[in-house]
Amino acid sequence: MLETKRLIAKNYAVGVNGDCHLARHMVEGTNRIPSYRDASGALQLQRMETVPAGVTLYMFCSGSDMVENQCQHNGQFTLAWPMTCSNPLSTELQRIQDKDCAYDAYAVGYRIEGQFLELYRACFDAKEARVLYAQSDLYYKTYFAKRPFVDFAMDQLYTPAEAVAYRKDNMFRSFQNIYGAGQSYLPNMQQLVINRGHLVASADFLFPDQMCSTFRYLNVVPQFRSINDGNWRRIEEWIRSQVSNKQAFRIKTGGIDTLTLKDQQGVERCAYLIGAKLPVPQWIYKVVRDSYGKGLYVFLSYNSNFEQQRPVVLSICKTVACPLSLADNPLDGFIFCCNAATFP
Repeated sequence: MLETKRLIAKNYAVGVNGDCHLARHMVEGTNRIPSYRDASGALQLQRMETVPAGVTLYMFCSGSDMVENQCQHNGQFTLAWPMTCSNPLSTELQRIQDKDCAYDAYAVGYRIEGQFLELYRACFDAKEARVLYAQSDLYYKTYFAKRPFVDFAMDQLYTPAEAVAYRKDNMFRSFQNIYGAGQSYLPNMQQLVINRGHLVASADFLFPDQMCSTFRYLNVVPQFRSINDGNWRRIEEWIRSQVSNKQAFRIKTGGIDTLTLKDQQGVERCAYLIGAKLPVPQWIYKVVRDSYGKGLYVFLSYNSNFEQQRPVVLSICKTVACPLSLADNPLDGFIFCCNAATFP
């Protein structure tokens, strides 16, 4: 489990005169892995753009290649940024125990000095190649660094055939196989209706390497593109605007049930991208909690453009007023806001 992040208040205080600020160009040009030691001496990944005066960052390229860079009381670092090396560490997977996951739980992060430094975790059902949820911590930041283009990683959990199942032509053929040659849900091979919807958003991280770590099939579900680009994006941006420099958010995002659609004979059939794998979730949820575990917000999205009227909401969602204004149509996505105190 990610350590409950009271780091902002517990391990050091931010906003003190003399703190060092990591400007956008410093972050974008750095490929060393920045970390610091918490009050217990354990390494933690640097997730914020502010470094308190007196704190030393340990900038790793590998286990044997580390450079120390301290924030001085004049607000300047002892070494200039950006900080680069020729062969930086890559993120990797580690099997973990997660009491909420009834399947296989994995953490994504860095292995440094015998520690595994977690960025996020995911719950994975190998039988259906389904990601049930992913969870990470969100920290305050004032800018969004550019990230290099990266391919989605399969992590030996997905086959090449499953990875290319997200291609427009392959999704079209799969829907024809399930719903009939004359199905109209995906009208042709050129139109992208469903895409790889991130569970942990890349923009929730500060450094480019951290952002790139989210581009894995272990962190996506089949999500309708217009919803992903519509209300879901507005929700993610709004959440990032609400996190403060005093306390991080813990965010859990996942899918519920499998979308069913009628075939040409009127029979309801489950939507899969390949065979009986990569199911399209009927609902996608996002739960926002504070660093003490208290529920703050729950957003529940109906993951389909084909239902023209607002569907009946799941019984686990006791609806409340949404904290932001959202479009109410199938293209942008039907969104329900749920009572965070009662949502499981």
